[in-house]
Amino acid sequence: MEQSVKLLPEKELIWSPIVANSNMNRKRNASGVNSYAQEIRFEPEQFLKNFIEEYGRVKWLDLCCGQGNALLQSARYLENQKLQNKASLTGIDLVNYFTSTPKHIYCVHFEVSSLLNWTKIEKYDLITCIHGLHYVGDKLSTLKKYLAMLSPNGHFTANLDLKSIHIENHNTSKFLQPIFEENHISYNSKTKMIECIGTKIIEFGVQYLGANDKAGPNYTGQEAVDSYYIIKSP
Repeated sequence: MEQSVKLLPEKELIWSPIVANSNMNRKRNASGVNSYAQEIRFEPEQFLKNFIEEYGRVKWLDLCCGQGNALLQSARYLENQKLQNKASLTGIDLVNYFTSTPKHIYCVHFEVSSLLNWTKIEKYDLITCIHGLHYVGDKLSTLKKYLAMLSPNGHFTANLDLKSIHIENHNTSKFLQPIFEENHISYNSKTKMIECIGTKIIEFGVQYLGANDKAGPNYTGQEAVDSYYIIKSP
């Protein structure tokens, strides 16, 4: 690690103006123009409907949900399908920019929290994080936490740029890819998407050092946060 890089602990990082970025995911809908569907290649509302039809109920956890428009659009779709009572949709974001929830929508719930500080212990059938991990300090602990919160048939999908993860004296991709493969987690280096199905109990074997909020733009063209780790001692 370059000696000039100043690493911030999580409690300081959350106050960084880079982390409070309002340009990436604040206004995205579930489907259509500027949507989740364009990122994850499926329509969340259709996924929810299909899951309900197969399993009876569905729970969606949207990490770094921005204004929560994707959740609200999906909830309105489920209401039109008479399925709202079979769904629970939760959005988490660091700041309270949430769109007001219509009175007739009761399956959506928003919480203000950092991802690492959120303490609910539940299982979810869909967990999404659209361009949110770019602004998280301890990305690997965040992945570990929420992959464990997938239901047995749950689907996890998120944007992840491996170039923003630095593991001292190691090539990040060569270090992480075998761990992903062992746990049946797919990572597409071209689209920068990570996906898996089913509960994952995963250990990365690293110790988090801190984050650099002066890393500059990542592949999206937006300023992002780099995360630094060392291998844990045996």
